[in-house]
Amino acid sequence: MSKVPAPANGTRTDMRSIVILLVFVVASAARAEDPRAAFARGKALLEQGDETAARAAFLEAAEAAPTWLLPYIELGELAVRRREGVAEARAELRARAESGERNPRYHRLLGDLAELDGDDAAAVEAWRRSLGLLSEQVEVRLRMAAALERLGRHEEAADAYALVLAHDPGDVVVRARHAAALEAAGRWDEAREQLRTLVRLQPGQELPLRRLARFHERRGELQEARRLHEEADRLARRGPPQRRMRPLPPSKR
Repeated sequence: MSKVPAPANGTRTDMRSIVILLVFVVASAARAEDPRAAFARGKALLEQGDETAARAAFLEAAEAAPTWLLPYIELGELAVRRREGVAEARAELRARAESGERNPRYHRLLGDLAELDGDDAAAVEAWRRSLGLLSEQVEVRLRMAAALERLGRHEEAADAYALVLAHDPGDVVVRARHAAALEAAGRWDEAREQLRTLVRLQPGQELPLRRLARFHERRGELQEARRLHEEADRLARRGPPQRRMRPLPPSKR
């Protein structure tokens, strides 16, 4: 029988190259996990409290599906929580504005990132869009009002605080901020009424009386300011109201 000739050296090299290429393709395919599986893994890792591994999983999902918005939203939330990579996360989200146009979470997150980036004007714009899509976000509206105050847009801040108060009229902290915004906007009668409401909501407490007295001082209404300071002084001398303790039941011993 005639012998089969051995393959030439060039043929061996070609075969080896093909094998190496196939191994590389298979390994790459194994690494290129389905983006939804990577995303689900990231969510599970978040539940376990492993933010670093979760971020890596979301990055995998984003790399595998660059037009899918959800991994970028999760990466943005992590950037807000960890206070790192803020500018990068903000840029990635802004590059996907078309996908997030009707998503209130997208705009809310853009506002959060802008605030951390020191851009209150952009934060207000993003939060306003989020609220336009989902108005029940009380915390978002409250943060928007605070940003408007920092920007010196007191009229808008006062209107935003009013909407927050409509949700919870008994929130004395928000009402005090509302009064301050009204005063800064030159709406003195409304500011005075809010400060009087604070006194009614906190009977027997010194602080709301002092706040109202200082308002009258700033308005040049010194007689009324003096009367309120005297009332506050009496409360301060009396001290906080004493809690009445229930009598203990008689011992059975």
